[in-house]
Amino acid sequence: MNSFLFFQMPSLKEFFESNVHRLQRRIGGEASILSLKKKKSTPTSSEACHFTDEIWDAIFRECSPFDLYAWRRVSKSFKRRIDARFNNILYLYADRRNIARMLAREENHDGAFYRHRSAQLLMSLDLHSAMFIIHERWTPRDINRLFQAIQLLAPSVRNVTLDMGIVELITAGLSSMDLTRWHAFQCYLKTLDGSGAEDSVHVQCTPSTCQATFFPNVTEFTVQVGEHDYSALTRLMDYAVDARTLFSLDKIELFRVHFISSNEQQQRCAFGAEVDHLYRKRTAKHLQNFKKWIGAAGLGERYCQQYS
Repeated sequence: MNSFLFFQMPSLKEFFESNVHRLQRRIGGEASILSLKKKKSTPTSSEACHFTDEIWDAIFRECSPFDLYAWRRVSKSFKRRIDARFNNILYLYADRRNIARMLAREENHDGAFYRHRSAQLLMSLDLHSAMFIIHERWTPRDINRLFQAIQLLAPSVRNVTLDMGIVELITAGLSSMDLTRWHAFQCYLKTLDGSGAEDSVHVQCTPSTCQATFFPNVTEFTVQVGEHDYSALTRLMDYAVDARTLFSLDKIELFRVHFISSNEQQQRCAFGAEVDHLYRKRTAKHLQNFKKWIGAAGLGERYCQQYS
């Protein structure tokens, strides 16, 4: 994949002007900040006053995580400090939802989630965890931003929880398939609405040449599977990507498949036992294919299934 495509570089000057006084009070360093104002008119760069690591860390805690991505390009010092923060991320969660229900369109953040400036993507970041919410009606721009953001954090992550669609997205991103083409393919699948007809739709990819493991240090992996995601369990094999490219089988301590039911299951039961039996048979087939792909036999008791 190409390097992370960031939005327009946010202005550090704008951030300081709107936040510096609040940051001063939190750090207790008003005197050092005021000294900057006295030297503001001095053009000589050698006399510039530099912020301490403590001040920079406080600034980074108060800004959007998407700004941090962009600020890595400001200088080697910025990249070192920001990467150190990203390398502390041990828990990663990513899901598809209607983001309009989480954050009003006119708002850029609510104190927990921050909106990407050019994609339908929300992110929450704290000391050891990161959460991504991508809009359920995603675009090619959205999926590229999400893939590249997860890719940046993946090396340090120990605990991962992903929506099944995002597992398929990452697998496609590691394959020979272009993500724009993959998005078009997903749009076609959406017209089938998770029906049995989707089982016969496949893609053809040449074997992946990716050598590195995407989540090299993950020990606990959870895949959340909705009722429209069952065909994707089998479809992962179509991308010609070995599951060991996604995670290390030897390091996995727990691999969980979490099946999330909806009102549709109750409706099937109302139609009778035969309909429910066909549904369970279809689900079992896809699950068996998925277990074969991840190497569940090698996981033994480290593999489990959860239902809710």
